[in-house]
Amino acid sequence: MIDVIPIFPSLNKALIDLLKGLKPHDWERKTVCSQWTVKDVTVHLLDTNLRRLSLGRDGYSFLKNKQFATSEEMVSFLNGLNADWVSAMKRLSPTIIIEMIEKYQDELLDYFADLDPFEMAIFPVRWAGKEHSENWFDIAREYTERWLHQQQIRYAVNDQKLLTPEFYSPYLQTAIQALPYTYLKIKAPIGTIVKVEVVGDAGNSWAIMKERSFWSFINNEVEDPNALVYIDQQIAWLLFSKGINIEEAGQYFQLHGDKSLGSHALKMVSVMA
Repeated sequence: MIDVIPIFPSLNKALIDLLKGLKPHDWERKTVCSQWTVKDVTVHLLDTNLRRLSLGRDGYSFLKNKQFATSEEMVSFLNGLNADWVSAMKRLSPTIIIEMIEKYQDELLDYFADLDPFEMAIFPVRWAGKEHSENWFDIAREYTERWLHQQQIRYAVNDQKLLTPEFYSPYLQTAIQALPYTYLKIKAPIGTIVKVEVVGDAGNSWAIMKERSFWSFINNEVEDPNALVYIDQQIAWLLFSKGINIEEAGQYFQLHGDKSLGSHALKMVSVMA
């Protein structure tokens, strides 16, 4: 279990402090999100708070049990919803946006804190290959989303606050849960081991091993893995969220052993994209 509830209040406060300190021109800065400014990313954060409260706490869904044939269809639908919201929110001032985020992100945290961490969540963590997820994992996924979007804002204004162990380690610990799923279709002899280390104060190492029909985590202290991947923490979050391509990140990672096998870790995506 990855328990992010205790760190959520600090993450929420850090966001409000950041937004209140932005200058008018900062809101129009470009971010690593394609075609989105700082303001656009901020209102997307507000939207995720409101939608999750409406569906989870209030039991309201406008989708009427809408079904999707593929993950790609679902992502396309969500991208359309996000774009519509961002467009509509251009008429709101930063002051109003901040006030709304401050109110509803705290209400969302209260809702999360009341959930039984081991009951089934309303959303599975699909980027980790899950058809069903317990609440603790879904809440941890929500943490990664809120960490990521705040980091995208901070990256645009050259602020590194969220790369400290306090905030970044929970993000990495959750995001790396996509690693076995990333290797699901990679053929290798049973017992093959891939080890990934994120290098930096907030980093850690993780190892997965090939079983008969899947890959699973094993003790990260394993020696002599078949493939060893080092990733600088400065770039890890960008790789895991498609914020940078592998070629651009070349100077920030190293591959040892079976480089072809290890390179698949660099393609891991820990967002719905």
